[in-house]
Amino acid sequence: MRKFLLFGRTGVGKSSFVNTTFGDYIAETSEFEACTKFVEHYAYDTPLGNVSLIDTPGLAEDDEACDEAYLSLVKAKVDLDEIYATIYVSRLNETRFRPDEKRTLRLLTNRLGASIWDRSILVLTFAASVPEEQREEATSRRILHIEEFLQTLTLENRLVPQFRKFHEYWLVDNIVSNWAEDGVSALSLLTA
Repeated sequence: MRKFLLFGRTGVGKSSFVNTTFGDYIAETSEFEACTKFVEHYAYDTPLGNVSLIDTPGLAEDDEACDEAYLSLVKAKVDLDEIYATIYVSRLNETRFRPDEKRTLRLLTNRLGASIWDRSILVLTFAASVPEEQREEATSRRILHIEEFLQTLTLENRLVPQFRKFHEYWLVDNIVSNWAEDGVSALSLLTA
């Protein structure tokens, strides 16, 4: 079974990504407050193989002590050696690379180790809310900001392995369906 570990700030659409991927409302979501308070494992049997998405509480909701408690929970509930890939979720429709995202990336790297980025996928949610004529530039900028930050973080702190780049990049929208002409299901990408 391929296990994928989802991380990101609160409100970026991790649980909605689980629901969209599996085509069913199995992970609780809310527009108004954080829902995921525990590490949740969601498994799905496909003709191409079994997939497990491990949803984690969103970071940067409250203070750093809360984030530390959530990351301790992840360490207690997930064997990182069994993870096929880490999926980092960020919103494409944010115009700035915010301090809370930097704090989240720093915490993940320092607390769980730089190796969580060895095989990682960057999922950019809310892609349909970015006008089509701006989507390519917004995507390039978002990827660049996150990758440069992780590269600098691992280099300056002499962390091994040093982060180079994400293995894959996906644009998704958890609300609007058929927003892209060349769209494919996330489930098909996870089992490829």
